Amino acid sequence: MSDELAIKLNDCTTKGYVIAPAGYGKTHLIALAVRASSGRQLILTHTFAGVNSIKTKMAALGVAASKYQVDTIASWALRLCLAYPKTSGWKVENPTSKQWNKLYECCSGLLGKKFIRQAVAATYVGVYVDEYQDCSELQHALVCALAEFLPSRILGDPMQAIFDFDEGKPVDWDISVYPSFGCLGQLDIPWRWEKSGNPKLGAWLKEARKKIERGQKIDLLGERPPSVVRVHTDPEYLSSKQYSSLCNLLNHDESVIALHGGDQQSKNKTHLLARSMSGRFSSIEEVEGKNLHSFVKKFVAAKTVQAGFLLAVEFAKKCFTGVADALTAGTKRGEVANLRKGTRYPLVLKAANDYLNEPTSSHLKAFFLALKSNPETSAYRRDLLYRFLNVLKMHVDGEGATLAEAANTYQREMRHTGRPISHKKLIGTTLLVKGLEYDHAVILDADALNAKDLYVAMTRGSKSLTIIGTCRHLPAK
Repeated sequence: MSDELAIKLNDCTTKGYVIAPAGYGKTHLIALAVRASSGRQLILTHTFAGVNSIKTKMAALGVAASKYQVDTIASWALRLCLAYPKTSGWKVENPTSKQWNKLYECCSGLLGKKFIRQAVAATYVGVYVDEYQDCSELQHALVCALAEFLPSRILGDPMQAIFDFDEGKPVDWDISVYPSFGCLGQLDIPWRWEKSGNPKLGAWLKEARKKIERGQKIDLLGERPPSVVRVHTDPEYLSSKQYSSLCNLLNHDESVIALHGGDQQSKNKTHLLARSMSGRFSSIEEVEGKNLHSFVKKFVAAKTVQAGFLLAVEFAKKCFTGVADALTAGTKRGEVANLRKGTRYPLVLKAANDYLNEPTSSHLKAFFLALKSNPETSAYRRDLLYRFLNVLKMHVDGEGATLAEAANTYQREMRHTGRPISHKKLIGTTLLVKGLEYDHAVILDADALNAKDLYVAMTRGSKSLTIIGTCRHLPAK
């Protein structure tokens, strides 16, 4: 099916779509189609993690680099507009979140110019857009502008259309896609679970998807494979069941993702649960790193060394458990403290004193590293911690005249390099992990998820799925 569909995509001369459920080989299909191309294809996606994934698949299938360019929609649009600033009306090199909408509008307008179309058509013979369910209406308009003069194939999964971004309203497939793009096909084999040796889990998820699409509910007491574990609980015991279920997944080196929904309250729950697990599970931060940038802004504005250090201590408490117990009374007040025979953690005290005596990023980094290596403090927000350590390193290395500049530079680079966290036991939200794959998935409060969040959560684990909740039938909402 994939080979035939790949040829169909390559032969498409107008615009079409492919429905690609989670784990069904969408990236593989794109690579096969591009390999069949006689010219260079433009492949657009949403994240740099997605860019890297596509490039890796291309290399694995031996697709010549001359046959494609992979980029994010945002980066490609920005580069095109900056190349023609007078025609596009765009001159901002580093747009903020509120400026991206305007950029997409400028790019769509630019693509309406005949000489721009000629330049783009001379570079590419066609377009592929991955993860189309993540497109905003403005990004869709940009793709439609490309589709007016280049064969354009879009691939995505409306069932995974969950959103939390500032780039306009999400594209409505019923209104904007189905009437104007032709159906090229639908992937139908759950390869993620076939390849992991769990075809029964893949088949169960395939049936679950059909029920969710039809507006029906999944009966958790119905037939299910052993790899789908239902943990039934009363509401008052939910947190203890979450804790014990995660503890049961600590006895191996395989990856585990534990998931809440995507709302702000759920984001806070991920950090609280990671803290209660004393860092054995680590919580994931949102891409924008709002907590980090909020701290850096307050820190650089501190009027005294003492005030800045106390802010750093409070920030450390967001990264580690046990910070208060690791500091002396004087250190907690932001004072240089004497090392005594009874001082429990002299390395932490020395690092704090070094910073208070000479407030440099190098000394601040040493203080956080001392907490990291301290036996009584455990990192539970490693993602947040490692981002901050990278910002400090960049400032020490001169990549930013100020700490705030280093933080902004790091944020831009992280979009290319990906998250710095490599811990295998993670707690996150559906929004932060859609498109990613783990060995085992745990839905922490299944009753709280709507149909699409539930489907995203259910399809993250290739080897097992644990569903914790009070209801027999899902989705409960």
